[in-house]
Amino acid sequence: MSEENKSVEEVTAQEPIVEETADDSVSTQDSVVQEVTSDSNPEKNPTDQKKMNLTITNILILCITLASFALLAVLYIRAFPPAVKPQETPSETASSEPTATPLPTELTDLDSVTILVNKSHPLPADYVPKNLVTPYLNSSSDVIQVDQKAEKALRSMLKAASKKKLNLILNAGYISYETQNDYYEDRVSLVGQAEANKLIPVAGCSEHQTGLGFDFTNSEEVNLNSISFGVTDEGKWLYDNAYKYGFILRYPEGKEDITGYEYQPWHYRYVGEDVAKAMYEIDPNLTMEEYFGVDG
Repeated sequence: MSEENKSVEEVTAQEPIVEETADDSVSTQDSVVQEVTSDSNPEKNPTDQKKMNLTITNILILCITLASFALLAVLYIRAFPPAVKPQETPSETASSEPTATPLPTELTDLDSVTILVNKSHPLPADYVPKNLVTPYLNSSSDVIQVDQKAEKALRSMLKAASKKKLNLILNAGYISYETQNDYYEDRVSLVGQAEANKLIPVAGCSEHQTGLGFDFTNSEEVNLNSISFGVTDEGKWLYDNAYKYGFILRYPEGKEDITGYEYQPWHYRYVGEDVAKAMYEIDPNLTMEEYFGVDG
């Protein structure tokens, strides 16, 4: 065989190999194109599609939940509206002190015989009764002053006691704001403030400043303003008869939580015959606070 024929046969024998290699190359390229196409097209990826659908669903659920909470909040506020604190006026913010319970005119009029004076309802510091008189009664001092509205009743009551052979003595009448303050401070220095408050009113809270509060004693009483006065003949008579002349026992026994003061059998208050009799008929130990229905 010639050299030329050998070359032709070799070339012819190698051609199928070349064709197979070309086919493999095309196949490989097609595979790569398919993979690239598959990766770049999310619609053809089931896993990614499921994830996207799940995310959208979660967002919708969250939106619905938030909307539900908002709706519930609106319904709750409409059903239970929040309390609105009233705006304070300048007069309310100017003072932080508690205000006393409002009283009817008969208990606040400075010219009324039933004016109420206690720890919750004090008198002005500069208050002085308009019609103070010095009646020169059977008293421990010639200069005891009283409100003129009570003068006649005092005379009649002391005269009635004298007819019973009783030595009923007027021991105190009007006491000024300044003098009462001195009495209170002296008592505090002796027994302390807590004990002093049980017996002695602070200045402004004493009925003596009205000229309608009175202290009584008798010749047998060594210590003035003593509980023992209540068991003397004068003390017993006064308790049983003072109402007939318009007087009441102002600080009865057992009423300390109402009046704010301990039992004082020597201290009486002029309120007029009508009120005094009405109170006595209800209870000889009835207080002004109970009768008028006000705070102590």
